[in-house]
Amino acid sequence: MEISCTHCRTKLNVPDEKIPKGRKASLICPKCKQRIHIIPEEDSAYTPQPEGSRREGSRKEGKRREAGQESTLNAKQTKRIRSQPMTPQYDASDKPFDFLDENAKTALLCISHPHAAELAVKIMNSMQYHIENAGNIQTALTRMKYHLFNVLIIDEDFDINRRGYNKILEYLNELDMTSRRKMVVLLLSKHLRTMDNMASFHLSVNQIMNLGKISGMELLLKRTIKEHEQFYAIFNESLKKTGKAS
Repeated sequence: MEISCTHCRTKLNVPDEKIPKGRKASLICPKCKQRIHIIPEEDSAYTPQPEGSRREGSRKEGKRREAGQESTLNAKQTKRIRSQPMTPQYDASDKPFDFLDENAKTALLCISHPHAAELAVKIMNSMQYHIENAGNIQTALTRMKYHLFNVLIIDEDFDINRRGYNKILEYLNELDMTSRRKMVVLLLSKHLRTMDNMASFHLSVNQIMNLGKISGMELLLKRTIKEHEQFYAIFNESLKKTGKAS
């Protein structure tokens, strides 16, 4: 099946067996980072509309695209899109997950300290997150190219010989804010103190956890995620009231 992002027109060639049957799923466009929603065929019945309604719908759709609204695809319709040259095949080795339910929560762990990594996996499993462990900077950046993670936990010594920690922070700083504000980033540090808000601001991470206080990771992580969700709930509501919501 050829899937096309209606935001940037990038096309991905995905084997049919990778598309989940009978349920909604989504993936992140590797080019523009907008989410592509895939709708089950049984939910995609087409109802003809009057010509005037179709024109009005087209105008509204154009405005939504200009505002950067996330793309929605009909799984049945994408099979008929063949007008452009072939695009890269789906390579499962490059993606952290196959297609997930739209409400699935995901976490990327870039942790070099064994005890901290083990604890992080235990915590994220208990919170029902799908987890991807990155062993090096190349793997981490590849996974982030194809998926927008909800939570990222990274330590200062991650792939230190290849500037792993710094390269990931550089990558995050280059993301547009629409994507970046969907992520919670926790930095594990041997030198910075836990909840050092000035250092967090300077490094553009959500929160800092000192490795000497690692036993408190679960409490701090849950608190940080909750505060992040509450803040952006208010932020998004404010955008809606001013007519700027995407």
